Amino acid sequence: MKKTFLYLLLIGSMILIIPSCQKTIDKPFMKPEERSSANQSNANENQKRVYVSNLDELYAAVNDAENAGSTVILAPGTYVLNASYPNGGRLELQTDMQLQGQPGQADAVIIDQSALPASSFVILLVPTGGIRVGRGTNSLEWLSLKGGLFSVSAFAVISCDLLSTETSVEISHVNIVSNGCRIGIDLRNRLAEHAGRKINALLTNNEISGFVHSLGFGITVFNFNEASGSSINLSMRNNYVHGNKIGLITSNSAAGVRSLLNGTIDISSHADRFEGNGCAIDPSGGVSSSVTAVANNNSVIIKMYGSSIRGNNPTGIPELAPVNGAFPGGIFAVGGFSSLNAIGGNNKTNDNTLKIELRDCDISDNNGTDIYAFGAWCNPAAVVAGVNNLVEISLFGISANAAVNAVASTPAEPAGTNAVNVFRN
Repeated sequence: MKKTFLYLLLIGSMILIIPSCQKTIDKPFMKPEERSSANQSNANENQKRVYVSNLDELYAAVNDAENAGSTVILAPGTYVLNASYPNGGRLELQTDMQLQGQPGQADAVIIDQSALPASSFVILLVPTGGIRVGRGTNSLEWLSLKGGLFSVSAFAVISCDLLSTETSVEISHVNIVSNGCRIGIDLRNRLAEHAGRKINALLTNNEISGFVHSLGFGITVFNFNEASGSSINLSMRNNYVHGNKIGLITSNSAAGVRSLLNGTIDISSHADRFEGNGCAIDPSGGVSSSVTAVANNNSVIIKMYGSSIRGNNPTGIPELAPVNGAFPGGIFAVGGFSSLNAIGGNNKTNDNTLKIELRDCDISDNNGTDIYAFGAWCNPAAVVAGVNNLVEISLFGISANAAVNAVASTPAEPAGTNAVNVFRN
C-alpha cells in the first residue's frame, strides 16, 4: 500500500541501546595548506574555521552557537555519536555551518550513528535524522556516514528539518551507508511548522547505498502533512544511488486528517546513476494516505540529462523489492495517488501534475517495464483516486528507447479528466 502511514511505520517499536564512544585516528590530519586548490577556490577565505580531532571537540564545535557561519573541519578518524551529548547525540548544525572532512579522502572521516538509541531519532513523536540541517546555508562534504540500527527504528542519516523559512543545503563527496537506517538523505518540509518553507538542495558526487530496511529510501524529497505552499528545488550531479529498495522518492503527501495543498518540487539530474535498486525513482504529484487526507493542486517536475536508470529490480535480491506499493523497475510515476481502501476516500487527490523530461538518459535492463505512468491511481482499485491529475513524460535522444506502460486512471474514471501524455523525440 503505497505511502500509507509513511511516517507512522517508521516510528514503531524502539529499543534503547547503551551508547558507546570511540575515536580512532588512522590517517594524518591534512594541514590547511594541503587542501586542494579546487576546494580553496570554492571556500570563503574569511569564514571562521574550527578544527576538531575527537568526539568531545566535535560536539563542542557543532553545539556552540558562536560557531554559526563556521566551517568545522574534522581530523581523520571514526566519530561514534553518543546520546549522552546534547540533542540526544544528534549533530544539529548551526546557522550557515559547514561540516567538512578531508578533501579528496571521503573515507578518511567516518561519522557513525550506530550507537544512538531510538530516542535520538524522534523529536516530539516525529522521526528525524542523526544529522540535522536546515538553518541558513548548511553543507556536508568529504565524509563517510554510517546510519543507525534498524533495531532502534533509526529513521534517517541526514534530515533537513531544522526550523527555517528558507534553507540551502549542499551535500558533496559524501558516502552514505544504511547500516539499518531507513532513509539516507531526507529533504522534507514535514508539518505546518514548514508551511511555505523553501528548500534549495545540491547533491554532488555522493554514493548512497544499502537502504533495504523498512521502506528503504535512498533519497526522499517530500512536502508533507500541512506544509502547504512549501517548495523544494533539488539539483543533483554525478551521484551514485544503488542497492536501495527505492533510490529516489518524491511527492506532496498528506496522511491522517491533514492536507497538503499547493506544494511544488523541482528536481534536476545530470549524469547521476540510479542502478541496482528495487525501483529507481518513485515520483507522485500528490498523495493521500487516508480516507480523510487531501492532496490537491500540487506539482512535481523532474528533468534528467545524461543520467542512468539501469539494472533496477535485479533478480535474486528479494530484499530490494519495494514495500510501499511502487512497481519494481525503473520509474513508477503517478499524478494523483490515493492509497485508500474505503469509498469515503473518493477524490482526495485532485489537480496534481507530474512532469518528467529525460534527455539522453540510458533507461534499460530494468527487469520489466522501464517506466510505469498513471494519471491517477488507487490501490486497491475500489474507488476513484481523484480528478484532473496529469502526468507528462518527454523522452529525448536515447531516452526515447524506454518502454512505457501508460494508464490514464486506475480504476477507470468515468469523466476522463485524468491523463498521461508520452512524447518521444
